[in-house]
Amino acid sequence: MSWESINSKDLLSIPPSQNLSATRLLTSPDGSRYLLENSSDLCHLDESFSRLAGYGSSPDVGSRSAWASQALLRSGSVISCFLSCQQSLRQYIAKRKIERGRRLYEQNNQTEAVRTWRSALKGTCQREDCFQLLGYLYQAHMDWGKFREAIEFSHQQLGISEELDSPNMRAETYLNLSRAHASLGGLERSLSYARHSLYNECGTKCRSGLVHLTVARVYLEMGGFSRALEGLQGAYKIATAIGDPSLELQVYVALSELFGRLQDNDKSATYASKAYDLSRSLQLGDLNSCHHRAALLRMAVSLRKQGELGDAQDYCKEATKLSLISGDQATYTRSIRVMGDIYRKKMDMDRAFRQYEQAMGTSASLGDRMAQMEAMDGAARCLETLRLQNKICNCRPLEFNTRLLEVASSIGAKMCL
Repeated sequence: MSWESINSKDLLSIPPSQNLSATRLLTSPDGSRYLLENSSDLCHLDESFSRLAGYGSSPDVGSRSAWASQALLRSGSVISCFLSCQQSLRQYIAKRKIERGRRLYEQNNQTEAVRTWRSALKGTCQREDCFQLLGYLYQAHMDWGKFREAIEFSHQQLGISEELDSPNMRAETYLNLSRAHASLGGLERSLSYARHSLYNECGTKCRSGLVHLTVARVYLEMGGFSRALEGLQGAYKIATAIGDPSLELQVYVALSELFGRLQDNDKSATYASKAYDLSRSLQLGDLNSCHHRAALLRMAVSLRKQGELGDAQDYCKEATKLSLISGDQATYTRSIRVMGDIYRKKMDMDRAFRQYEQAMGTSASLGDRMAQMEAMDGAARCLETLRLQNKICNCRPLEFNTRLLEVASSIGAKMCL
């Protein structure tokens, strides 16, 4: 065969009917010609799979239950693992929010700190963490002077302490309730809660010192000076034993107030100076802590009684400014009342009475009956001075003193009677 003959043939010329394709090469199966062997095994496999999936019926009920139970166990373990991981993640986020709120509060960003704690309270499931968050919210509202809201948080704490049957939690909750009710003027109820706190106390000396301090403040308002002094001595011993500067500072403030009411102005000024120096020298958070504001206000009161009105006014203005920055309405109310005392000492009765009126309005909105009583006492003294100067009639001081007597009698306070 020559090359010409090969070239002359069209080797690629295949009839159209014989074109190669995938469908041409793979012919369709014919079930009648190609019977599958062991087809019954495939049917059994199909039935087994259907039973596992939950379809169809089978006479072997025990086998089906075993397969289904194993499948449910596997799916249940996956769901429980997912829920556990979700709960752990929520708890981790809640703990991070707790720490973030503490940092914000120390940076005088109290509003944002409270918002963060409230968000963490919604996300946490641990009862201990809920109790801790409620304690932070209680203290923040106490620092703001919102005593009614603080009592609500304390009642929630009490429910958790009863649920967990924790004596330490109950002791802390009863102490919180005692402090809040004392600020609202519920002196007898405050003493009752303080006794419950001591009964549930399990060795936490700092809390015992705060209970003694709270009891001393209540007896101070009730005129029991000897019992108040005993309570302050007990709190001071605990503060020095455990090295708690915050508790020691609060004891100095209370001692200054005690000797001030006993008309011992020198001792009152001495303890006020100790409290102020301690608030500045030790690291108690920062210079805008509630303890520092209390020390400033105590210095203003002591200096006013000693006749140093200029210095007293400076301390009072500083306390007022810091209380406005931090949102401490309780300290703000007392600071404007002390400023009224300073103006009254300067015989500026018009400005003094305006300060007292503002303090009475603010304390009434807060429900702080102790601060309201103190402001009413100052206003009554101011009106009495105006009466002696023949600037007003006798009826106004009499009316004011009658209202003051009613408020003091309702809360059990004897200092204004």
